[in-house]
Order: sequence, then structure tokens, then C-alpha cells
Amino acid sequence: MDFVYGARLLEQFLTPATASHAAHALNEPANRVTYHVRKLRDCGLLRVAGHHGKRVQYVAAARTFHVPRTLVQLDEPLTVIGPAMREITAAYAHAILDWQARQGHPATGDDLTIHLGRCAPDTRTDTGAFAPAMRMRTVQLSPQQYRAAQDALNDILDRLETDETEACTSTFVLMTFRGQLHLN
Repeated sequence: MDFVYGARLLEQFLTPATASHAAHALNEPANRVTYHVRKLRDCGLLRVAGHHGKRVQYVAAARTFHVPRTLVQLDEPLTVIGPAMREITAAYAHAILDWQARQGHPATGDDLTIHLGRCAPDTRTDTGAFAPAMRMRTVQLSPQQYRAAQDALNDILDRLETDETEACTSTFVLMTFRGQLHLN
């Protein structure tokens, strides 16, 4: 199983869910997902959480997994990261197009606003609900500050989870890496 696909599949079982629910969420054929769910269960990565009618509900055995290096081709980072980054980029581009359509903007000819460095976005401007946002900033951090920043961002996302009826599924991609982004 592809590493990225496996991680996405396991993520569907952070709360109890059926294989058909996961297939629907991933927009994948039910028989393919069911096959991989059985394999993940047999490996101990998923466990039975209960039943929903005749269907079995599964839950991830843990929230964090340590995958042996021999099972993943980490010698070539693009093997793992490339497909995920292409999917993130495509999903973000579609979110922008969807947001523009909801705002009544034409598909072309609109200005694009980018916030660089310490320049804070103007929150007085009404961008509508769920406007896509991207913030990029390079900062000097000690190793302790780097870890503290990652922990703080994770804590923020954990606190944001809600079951409100007006809530909409939203994706945050928090990427941190040593070095600086060079756009050429």
C-alpha cells in the first residue's frame, strides 16, 4: 500500500467508522478500501470498535505510528512527499476557485493578495466565510523555540475541533523545516 494512501486511510479511523464510510470520504472504490482495512486490521493498526448494524466499525490503534525505515522509501523524500504536496496544491487551488465563485468573482482578472513577513492581513476586509489563506514567513528560532512553535500550532488545531452544525471541514497544512524557502 502506498504510504500516503495508508496514512490517509488510517486518518479516517481516528473515530470509529466503517470501511464504507472511509471509502466514501476518500472517494475510493469500496472493495479497495475494504481490502486495505482488513490488511490494516490484520497488522494491528486498526482494531474493531463496535458495530453499526451489520457493519463493523474500526478505530485506529494509535494516533502516532513509527514506521520502520525499511518499509518506506525515505531515501528519496519525493516518493513520500511529492504525491501529498501535489494533492495539497490541487486542493488549495480548488478551494480558491470555489471561494471566488461564492464571492461572485469571475474566474480570471481578480487581484491576488499575498502577505509577506510581518505584514498582517487586513482583518477589516470581509472575505466571506472560509476564505483560503496562505501565510509564509521565515524566522530565526532556537531548537527549543522550533519545537515549542510546532507544539503550539498543534494545540491550536486540537482546540479548534467542533461539532457545531454550521461548521465546515477545513484543512490546515502546517509545514516547518530548517532553512529558507527559495522561489526562483
